[in-house]
This record gives sequence, structure tokens and C-alpha cells, in this order.
Amino acid sequence: MNASFCPGTDSLAEQLNPVQVTQAMALIERAERIALLAHEHPDGDCLGSALGFAHILRQHGKVCVPACADPVPQSFSFLPGVETLQTTLGDEQFDLVIALDAGELSRYGALYEQHQAFLDQATIINIDHHISSSGCGQVNIIEPLAASTTELLVLFQQQAGLTLSKDAAVCLLTGLITDTGSFQYPSTSPRTMMVGATLVEAGARAETIVKPIFRTHPLAQMRFTAAAINNAQTTLNGRLIWSFATDETLRATGATDDMDTNASGMLRDIAGVQVAAFFKNYGNPAETRISLRSSEPYNVAAVCMRLGGGGHPRAAGATIHQPLDVAIPMVLAEIEREMHETDRQAGAILEAEI
Repeated sequence: MNASFCPGTDSLAEQLNPVQVTQAMALIERAERIALLAHEHPDGDCLGSALGFAHILRQHGKVCVPACADPVPQSFSFLPGVETLQTTLGDEQFDLVIALDAGELSRYGALYEQHQAFLDQATIINIDHHISSSGCGQVNIIEPLAASTTELLVLFQQQAGLTLSKDAAVCLLTGLITDTGSFQYPSTSPRTMMVGATLVEAGARAETIVKPIFRTHPLAQMRFTAAAINNAQTTLNGRLIWSFATDETLRATGATDDMDTNASGMLRDIAGVQVAAFFKNYGNPAETRISLRSSEPYNVAAVCMRLGGGGHPRAAGATIHQPLDVAIPMVLAEIEREMHETDRQAGAILEAEI
């Protein structure tokens, strides 16, 4: 990996590869106008990363343009600077591009499609924490041990000696909270908690983030959740659960397609479930998006990587260029194969220990 977590050190300013930080800062120092990319179908980590790092770099004298191909979900409308987020790179007059929370340019969706010629030759710093990331920059700071990309950005800010404002801290803590499920997921490390403390010390308040994302939901979203539960089916004695939503689901519940963000996590939290799959088919009948969640030891990133996607061992996704009725059995077969192989390996290890 390009960076490593050093659990024996107390300093957040000593966590990243110093050569990479120096290389990245050299590119930042030379740049006047910087584009910061959040991936398509945005979540709290990519939005918090793009907006938070933009706040930091503006204080360093840079002109920053955060951009995302898709609209910001309503639950993230509280983010400071969200009104500056663009859906295009406009005239492409940028000295530097910082690609955040994804390691492949294709993950930036319509931004990449509209500006492919520019992005293919642009100077790029790529900062990401997904295990499936291959890196798309001249400098790639990729560390799967980090709980979120915003965690890496705080480490970068500390190591580079950049100023951390309250607005930046709110954005960065949003990414940390959403990607750890409010510090509940196994990716939460002692360092993650130290990063969180640093952001709170800078003025961010967890309650202002947790309430709009996890506790306050429109009635239409709750109806959507009820529909997802009603559509749920299980196999493998309840260990694997799946559900789906279509344009008809949105019409029937009054929901919008950004209200499905935690459907797979909600399914995974049902008693006895070890892997959950949520299938989304909106707009294009021939395209199905999947969101997978799992409990240890099952690796859903491995499943999604075989399907052209990626993510984390416990949370991953992919886009399948097939209609729903084809995508569902195909993906379920891959999940079952992964679960059976994991169970087989675990059984072999147990036998060897006995």
C-alpha cells in the first residue's frame, strides 16, 4: 500500500508516507486553481472530502472548485459550502485535480464522461481508502486501513501543517461519521477516534451531523424503507437477504432515488443476516446498481470486484449492465459462491487447528 497506519505513534502528523505528502504539497503549491472531485452517487465521505479539503486549501490561498456529477442528497444539505459544489468542470481551467474517495476516473461518472480528454491528461492527486482502488493520479495516497477518506485528509492536513477551520472540520467529521456508522463499524481504529477528537476540537459537533443523516427522515423515505423490507427475501437459512427498488417503488412511496442510501445496511442489521444485497433499477431498465453489506468474515468487495465494482470487505457496490430480473440471480450466485468458499476455508482452518 502507498501509506500505512502506525499504531505505535501518538502523532497524527506522522501517519502518512512523508514522500507522498511532500510530492502532493509540491503540486498544490504550484497550483492556483484546483478541482476537487467527488464520485458519482455521492455519500458523506466523498462530499465531506471534497468540501472539507476545499475549505482547507482556500485558507492556503487556492481557488477551489468542488464538483460532483450527481445532486447532493437532502440529508447532506447542512454541509458548509455545499452551495459551491458544481456538476461540471466548466472551462477546464485547472492547474490540478484532486480525485477523492475513488481510485478510478470512471467512478466520477458524468464528470469523467464530459471531461475525459482533460482528465486523462490532467495532473491528479488521488486520495482514497478503498481496498479496490488502483490509483488514478501522479500521486496516489491510498490506505484501506483508514476508516474514511476524510480520515486521510485530516492526517494530510496535520502532516502538511495546513489550517483546519470549523467549516472544514464539520465536512470532514461528516465523512468519518457516515463511513463508520457513528464509530460502530470494525474499521474504527484508535487513530480514527483521535482524528474525530481533532475535528471536534476544531469546532465540529457530532450531533449536528448525526441528526439529519441518521435520525431525521422524511415520511417518503420511511415509506421507501418499509417497501424495501416488504420486498425482502432470504436464503441460506436467513444468512443472505436481498431486496430491490424500481421506479415504481419511488412513485408508490413518493421517495427520490437518493433516499435509498442505507437500505443494504438496514437489511444487514436484521437478526441472523450475514450478507445483505440491495438492487436498484431506476431510469434505465437495462442497468442495475447493487449495494452489498456483510458481517465478518464475508468479503463483499471481492464479489463486487468480480462484477466490475469495488469497495470495502464489509461494504461494496457495483453497476450491472443487465435488467433487474437478470442481475438479481447473477449477483446472488456470486454472493453464495463467496460465502460457501469462505465457510469452506474457515472449516479447513478449524480442522487443521484440531
